[in-house]
Amino acid sequence: MQLSVVVPFHRNLANLSQVLPAVRAASFNLPEGTTLREVIVVADGAPDDPADVVKANGARLVAIAGPRGPAAARNVGAALALGDVLVFVDSDVVVSARSLGQIARRLESDPGLGAVFGAYDEYPADPGFLSQGRNLAHSFIHQRSAGEARTFWAGLGAVRAELFERVGGFDERFGRPSVEDIDLGYRMRAAGARILLDPRIQGQHLKRWTFVGSLATDINDRGIPWTQLLHRYGGLHDDLNLTSSYRACVVVAYVLAACVVLAPWRPILLAIVPLATLSLWWLDRPYYRFFANRRGQGYAVRWFPVHVLHHLCNGFSFAVGTALYACRRWTGITLPGALPVTPWSTASG
Repeated sequence: MQLSVVVPFHRNLANLSQVLPAVRAASFNLPEGTTLREVIVVADGAPDDPADVVKANGARLVAIAGPRGPAAARNVGAALALGDVLVFVDSDVVVSARSLGQIARRLESDPGLGAVFGAYDEYPADPGFLSQGRNLAHSFIHQRSAGEARTFWAGLGAVRAELFERVGGFDERFGRPSVEDIDLGYRMRAAGARILLDPRIQGQHLKRWTFVGSLATDINDRGIPWTQLLHRYGGLHDDLNLTSSYRACVVVAYVLAACVVLAPWRPILLAIVPLATLSLWWLDRPYYRFFANRRGQGYAVRWFPVHVLHHLCNGFSFAVGTALYACRRWTGITLPGALPVTPWSTASG
């Protein structure tokens, strides 16, 4: 087995200087018979030249005009790759020393497996409250959802090259980081492939989260487009953060918010607030237990209002995404933020 690692890069040379050495280090732990064929860095309209960093780490640099987005950058790298397995690593993910070996063993032991992906570890580089919590939330969801998956994650994930080519690669109509990897997963499943989520395959996330950036990601980059994908590919599944209990949390979060907002006019609604708060905590008790075990009970309590806001963002995103999909699907009118209603193929570009 030969692995080709593809890293899409737009900016932040400091991050890339950590990512590439980690990939090289992980290549020393590959099982017998598996080799790292190449590391391809695709500079997508990069304002800072990564040539020196790439050369120092024995990787290959490919520059494209852009930015065209990570979907297009990954496709360019995949088209040039010579390995029979494509490993996608984001330019802000430092892979663990065992990660590439774990990917190779998973694919070698199960020839019927088309793709495998991992998770962030529990120790992000940024010490900030929001960065720690966002990272823990991702880790929890991927650990809870371990096993057969319907989606894919390109932060640290691998696809057999034959399968990737067969489904047409990433949807290049996503011009910025979004849900292009989730879309790829849906199309791989529709093609009959099996996908495995193995949270033991880990990488450290280098991203520093901000409040505004977090809201933009939850709504514009993830929630609204993911909702449209759900409608395009056949509705909700009990998978990742789409479980029935998670959906119930969104409903309760809106009840809680409505009671707080309307209380000045209907004080009786304040009586519902404690019940709704306890219901949210109870519905999400494994989530908060995970946070408490990793960062302490005080951190879990402080994170609670942030998580309530996250539920509210997801409910809003689902409503908007549904409206955008329905409008384009049934009237042909394309509103800002609407995705195409048909899946990507090489002919789509």
